[in-house]
Amino acid sequence: MFSLRFRTGFEPAYMTGASAGADLKSTEYLVIPPGRVGRVPTGVFIDRVEWNQVPDGFVPELQIRARSGLAFKKQITLANGVGTIDADYPDEICVLLLNLGTEPFQINPGDRIAQLVVNLVGRLQIESAVTTSVRTGGFGSTGL
Repeated sequence: MFSLRFRTGFEPAYMTGASAGADLKSTEYLVIPPGRVGRVPTGVFIDRVEWNQVPDGFVPELQIRARSGLAFKKQITLANGVGTIDADYPDEICVLLLNLGTEPFQINPGDRIAQLVVNLVGRLQIESAVTTSVRTGGFGSTGL
């Protein structure tokens, strides 16, 4: 459904044959202090959407989900719960990590920091809801 492009060496990877989510890796060195949020680039971009594979009444999304091992062992979670990457998102996929621990959290290039899951979302037909514009930017570009 999605065709992704990525920086060499930072390909999303399914860790087992039954994995629902592909692990995303950090492309940069970053330290997230306790109680702070870090924006972690992954080197992954949406290249195109195969719309002929999307059922009528649905739109595809990429979901960013936390890695349970990071949450349990290091108190690292997603700052926004579950991240939604819309099909028309033009920029590099980044992950917002929140450090709930008491120590700085160090991320190195290649560290697995989140999971990427493909999902189909049914679009409700709400009479008063209209599409107001075409996306012109990336991260946070549609406003607060």
